[in-house]
Amino acid sequence: MTSLPKEGKFPLLGGWTHRFNGVTGVHLVVLYICCGEVRLPWSFLIWRGKHQTSPAELALKMLARLPVEFRKGRTALHVLADAGFSGRKFIAGVLDLGLTVSVSIQANKVMDTGLAIRQVRRQGQAIFLKDLPQIPLWLYWVWLPTKTGRGKEKRYVVSTVQWTPSTIRKKGRRRWRIEALFKTLKSRFGLHRFGQQTRRGVLRYFCLCLLSFLLCHFQDLEDVESGHRTSPWPDWGELAGRVRVQFCGLVRLAELEAEILSIRTVLEGVLRL
Repeated sequence: MTSLPKEGKFPLLGGWTHRFNGVTGVHLVVLYICCGEVRLPWSFLIWRGKHQTSPAELALKMLARLPVEFRKGRTALHVLADAGFSGRKFIAGVLDLGLTVSVSIQANKVMDTGLAIRQVRRQGQAIFLKDLPQIPLWLYWVWLPTKTGRGKEKRYVVSTVQWTPSTIRKKGRRRWRIEALFKTLKSRFGLHRFGQQTRRGVLRYFCLCLLSFLLCHFQDLEDVESGHRTSPWPDWGELAGRVRVQFCGLVRLAELEAEILSIRTVLEGVLRL
């Protein structure tokens, strides 16, 4: 889930702006698929506020709409989610869809034994949550930098699959790709700077941002395959410039030709005077 801050009144958005986690604006729940180096912002839904469909329910809706091939056999996806989706309904819902899931969980979450998650001393231990007693989960933790950047703190993860601690860390790193997606969409493609006043305008703007990212991402995959990119991370600014020329070059040339014609017309009128 990502929040796009907005200030002011937007009556035509019809209740799309709400306050969540201290941020007032539009809040998106995004399904992001990673398969090797291919990264696809697959779909998104807008959270409509309290007493409406919850973020977890929106996430389950998007997962349920995935092609059947993504939910069965060797190609079945493994779902990664943050602590905001660690509730009973989401974990049980993912399993009902035939998928497995690993999700961050709060340290004070209570197990069926009455003990808190933070009191577990052995990684990979099978546990049952108090509000989810019928589903076995395996508990792990990782050490991550604190929000202040000073030192590290222990973050807990539960999974419906029994992994080794090193495997859960490896898979957990992939979840940070969606954080990178949000940062790229906001910093390079202006996702959070929309000025549209209507629902249709907002949806169009969001789709254009995602399309821009996808075009640049596909170009980057071609660069990696051809050996054009040698750095470990793509230069999104340089990619956007090249993609703009490739896909919109003729449009830009037509604009320049029209502008040149307009300037010549004005100059000819001045010279006649």
